[in-house]
Amino acid sequence: MKSPATEYTRHQYGHLARKESVFQQTSLLYQLFLDDLDRCHGHINSGDSAARGERIHHALSILMVLRNQALAMVDNQQDRPPSANELPARLLELYDHCLACLTSVIADNDTAPLNTARSMIDTVKGAWDELALQQGQMTETC
Repeated sequence: MKSPATEYTRHQYGHLARKESVFQQTSLLYQLFLDDLDRCHGHINSGDSAARGERIHHALSILMVLRNQALAMVDNQQDRPPSANELPARLLELYDHCLACLTSVIADNDTAPLNTARSMIDTVKGAWDELALQQGQMTETC
């Protein structure tokens, strides 16, 4: 059973996501993923394996949403030249590598894979943040 705080957070983020552009939604997902990695790092350091498992599970759920978005992009671009699939294909590679990192954390209880996943996602998140900002500016001028 979900705690009231978890349900509120889920409701709050779901409400925000319905109002935002795809770029802003994706940026929010990246931020939630990074927050989960940070919390997991703390749980590993404090020896709280139950909380660590919960954070890893949540991070994996977010990662699968992002991965499914990339797969949808690939499916939507099948009629286009192969170069159009380059970005979604690279995102899929990134997400698969992050999945491997999180699986390693589950097996080894080590923070190094968390740092690797965080570094990769943080870089990509910066690009999505920029796209979300540009989208917001374009919306304001229209």
